[in-house]
Amino acid sequence: MAEEEETREVLFSDWSGPEKQGMTLEQSGEGEIYVKEVKMESPAGRTGRVHEGDQIVGATIYFDNMSSKETTELLKTLNKHKVGLKLQNKDKSPCRSPMGTLSPCRSPMGTLTYEGRGRVGGSNYKRIFSKK
Repeated sequence: MAEEEETREVLFSDWSGPEKQGMTLEQSGEGEIYVKEVKMESPAGRTGRVHEGDQIVGATIYFDNMSSKETTELLKTLNKHKVGLKLQNKDKSPCRSPMGTLSPCRSPMGTLTYEGRGRVGGSNYKRIFSKK
């Protein structure tokens, strides 16, 4: 049995699609995504960490330079996948408190991870987030 390699993360600060990064991707018959080709003088090639035959098993997308419209549309397409949300309490968005008054939203932790098979707002979501 072949030993499984440890997963590594490579950051592309100006992602514009695999072609612009110097990669050609290919999907296998089982739906897995592989790096078919890496151009040596490309952003991907210069990292020294992206190789032909690498399987892409996940991605982290940073919202820093995305418009709110792009971010919203992206999140709407991810309703049946494992998604980890990184949340911060930067604004004072009003939320209903248990007393029915408006108060700033606060999470006891800085992050929230939700894993479910149903759509957002489904029974798992309601069970986790609607407890009193």
